[in-house]
Amino acid sequence: MRGFGNKLERLLAIIEKEWLQVFRDPSALLVAFALPLIMLFIFGYGLSLDADHVKVGVALEDRSPTARALWIAFDATPYLSPIFYADRGSAERALTDGEVRAILVASSDFSQQFESGIAPTVQLITDGSETNLSLIIEAYAQGVYARFLSNQGYERGISTSNLASRINVETQMRYNVSRLTRNSITPGSIVLILAMIGSLLTTLVVAREWERGTMEATLSTSVGKFEMIVGKLTPYFLLGLAAACICALVSRYVFGVPFRGSIFAYVLTSSIFLISATSQGLLISTVCRSQTLSSQIALLSSFLPNYIFSGVLFEIDAMPAPIRALTYAFPARYYTVCLQTIFMAGDVWPLLLRMASYIGLIALVFITAMIVKTPTRLE
Repeated sequence: MRGFGNKLERLLAIIEKEWLQVFRDPSALLVAFALPLIMLFIFGYGLSLDADHVKVGVALEDRSPTARALWIAFDATPYLSPIFYADRGSAERALTDGEVRAILVASSDFSQQFESGIAPTVQLITDGSETNLSLIIEAYAQGVYARFLSNQGYERGISTSNLASRINVETQMRYNVSRLTRNSITPGSIVLILAMIGSLLTTLVVAREWERGTMEATLSTSVGKFEMIVGKLTPYFLLGLAAACICALVSRYVFGVPFRGSIFAYVLTSSIFLISATSQGLLISTVCRSQTLSSQIALLSSFLPNYIFSGVLFEIDAMPAPIRALTYAFPARYYTVCLQTIFMAGDVWPLLLRMASYIGLIALVFITAMIVKTPTRLE
């Protein structure tokens, strides 16, 4: 019993020492609180896959009222900002110069085809340098044109299979009714932020002590590996958890992202992920023993791989099989699923517990490696 009391006393002493180090070194507080807010605002305001008010050139070679109605239909949608051009050549030059992202051309016999009961053919030319945006513009243009044909056919009493589709498709989008990509990207950005600051907070801890010569004094005491690891992780884990809570509050009340899950589920999954991130940083710090090298490795191994392999921006199922298999080794893949579920769907516990268990297994690997690499005596 006395042995347990001594271990607890040594553990609390190391935690107190690390807390004092945190408040003496403002850089840790900047990483924990300032950096997450800066990155969250950059991701929240600067990163968006929504296409609003995209400039599209409309060349009407037919000046009939029917062609002008087509222009009005495109001008009414908030997603496209049509710019009128008198002829096709002017519109194509605007596309080449980058003034518009696509051009829509209505031929000179546009109204004649319509009056004869044939759905007129319009040509849409998009800028293929941005593939995703081109696909979005194409979908918007098809939707606007289909509604235009339906309205014109109804007003004129034209009943033809070419003007109205025989299939009525009703589309519903669950969990993100507003269709804003911010609602899915913001939880994903929290994953990237916590992955980076979690490793950065601890990656300099042991390396700093080796460089300053204080590690020798610590190893000369009766401190064991358990007290060493837990004592150094605890303060930075709590700082990371505080940063996670701040990110959640900013996401909900500044960016308006829905939060349909519970605080308990958010804190639980974030805690397991932070254990993995801080353990990774402490392992790097233990192995490298250099603050410069440790910080560089932490950035390369936390932010960049998680940015690519987490599924925040790049669809994992669309990746080649070898790369897709590699994503299973990164806890950010599973934490992204957790946060997007908690924010947009709620507490889906079977899914959350399964993802959290995967993160816990990866954290266990880091902790085991850290136990092996943590020295207990001077070489």
